[in-house]
Amino acid sequence: MREDGPLFESAHAALVFAFNFSAGPERSLMNKLAAPAKSKGRGLAGLDGAAQAGMVRAEVAALGRVSEAILVARFAPRSVPCDCRAACCIGYRPNREWVDAISYLADHVRTTALAGCTANGILRREYVVRYFTARDARVSIDELAERHDVARNTVSAHVGKVAALLGGSRGRDAPGLETVAMDAIETRLREIGMVGVAENA
Repeated sequence: MREDGPLFESAHAALVFAFNFSAGPERSLMNKLAAPAKSKGRGLAGLDGAAQAGMVRAEVAALGRVSEAILVARFAPRSVPCDCRAACCIGYRPNREWVDAISYLADHVRTTALAGCTANGILRREYVVRYFTARDARVSIDELAERHDVARNTVSAHVGKVAALLGGSRGRDAPGLETVAMDAIETRLREIGMVGVAENA
């Protein structure tokens, strides 16, 4: 435990900080929009901030590829600044780390939640993206079905299977993979003193 206490109040706060940390004087507008609720990292900036962000991310990587991909998909910004100055540039581009995490999870659900189901790679990716998108911004099941020329009932069933795998469901004994990942990173960050000990612990 650090002499001056933990840097973060929760694993959620630590992850928001780590995945949206910018060593520069100001975060990009896209990063602010992606994570407006900045964590309380005691004003860390520059090399100190980079070191702490790196420590959090190292703990995330130690959880294994599936959990790491889930946390990247949940906390990393989907877009990053782009200053290529090309005529077509709109000032930002997809965040490769986030894109790779989504692709990894889309392949993971192929052999787990959707094993034995017929769903192409693009549609599996859309299922995963939809799970990690705020409810009021999600593509509807009807739109997905029409876009990919798949029966609505099929899309609905697939969406439910992916959501149950990643987020859990009332009818399952085991928690969803995201809960498992969050519980694991919470434990690891508390053990190294970066996150405060829960009051009821």
